[in-house]
Amino acid sequence: MTRWLEPGEWSPDPETGDGAGQLGLLVLDGFMVRHVQVIDRPPAELFGPGDLLHPWEPDHCEPFDAGVRWDVLEMTRVAVLDRRFAALISRWPDLVAALVARAIARSRSLLLNLAISQLVGVDIRLLVQLWHIAQRWGFRDAAGCVVPVHLTHQLLANLISAQRPTVTSALAVLSEQGRLTRRRDGLIVLHGDPPTEFRHLRSTLP
Repeated sequence: MTRWLEPGEWSPDPETGDGAGQLGLLVLDGFMVRHVQVIDRPPAELFGPGDLLHPWEPDHCEPFDAGVRWDVLEMTRVAVLDRRFAALISRWPDLVAALVARAIARSRSLLLNLAISQLVGVDIRLLVQLWHIAQRWGFRDAAGCVVPVHLTHQLLANLISAQRPTVTSALAVLSEQGRLTRRRDGLIVLHGDPPTEFRHLRSTLP
């Protein structure tokens, strides 16, 4: 069973179940963001095709006064892995293993996001984060590697733990250096190869 989610703020509804006995929601198309409001700059986690989520699970933010919000960035299609699916899937161990691998891949990606947020220099953090997104979900065209989702400056700031004006300035610097451009449809195109040596980046980026 699949459902389409409209862009905007989102919370699980009866059509996507209540979580009891469900394996979760598998993103098939589109992108979603989970924000955790603990400070003025809420960190964000980006979800895209192939990600498995369980939005009904309590966030266990106690004793901190933290709020969680889900946003759908564009029309997004999810597969509802409900109780019936959970009962049937046991017949296909390879499918169970594939879903577990999806969950593990998401946790590893989250850890990489944490590592990116600790890099010194907003330009470096932004460039590495954009390449991380492009490598997971992007595609190549004649100009370079395309980041396949429209990301506002504020969302980029939340993804890399920075201020929005600083991200705007960093995007301008990276554009001047020829590391990225924007297509007519607004999508970011990355040029060259993914950064692999952070010390080299530190010496070449202002």
